[in-house]
Amino acid sequence: MESDELIRELIERVAGDVGLIIYSLRPKKEFTDEQMSLELGTEINDIRRALFSLYELGLAEYRRKRDDETGWMEYYWKINYEKQNEVLRRELLKTKKKLEEKLEEEEMSVYYICVNGCVKISYEEAMECNFTCPRCGSMLEYFDTSVIIEKAKEEVTRIDEMLKNLK
Repeated sequence: MESDELIRELIERVAGDVGLIIYSLRPKKEFTDEQMSLELGTEINDIRRALFSLYELGLAEYRRKRDDETGWMEYYWKINYEKQNEVLRRELLKTKKKLEEKLEEEEMSVYYICVNGCVKISYEEAMECNFTCPRCGSMLEYFDTSVIIEKAKEEVTRIDEMLKNLK
């Protein structure tokens, strides 16, 4: 997956369609949320929500200036396209860390699952419940986590490959 595709997926997940549209416009100079709202024909609150999501990712910045006539604060926004790979690297490393923690947890534990799919609990919890589901009273069965472990390892490898390909 290329970095452009990755960043688009990340933006869409975090800032929604509006954030993706703003990012895709590639504005060359500062703009206000009001200007963007008028240009896109979108509610100003949707624009603000998307811009603040981009800000939290590190892909946007703003400066505030008080309007002399109204006394209101105006926000002048700028999109930081040069930080795209830095943001991707940070997010991929965060995801990789979570996967590795999940992988370690799955490898170190034995789980049981309700035959009706109500719960997945540790061996210790299953013993305490006498191997019956605490929700529905059905029998608990051993849950083989080998598929989950294999998928997590594949995903970590895939993330390592993406990190290697980031410029």
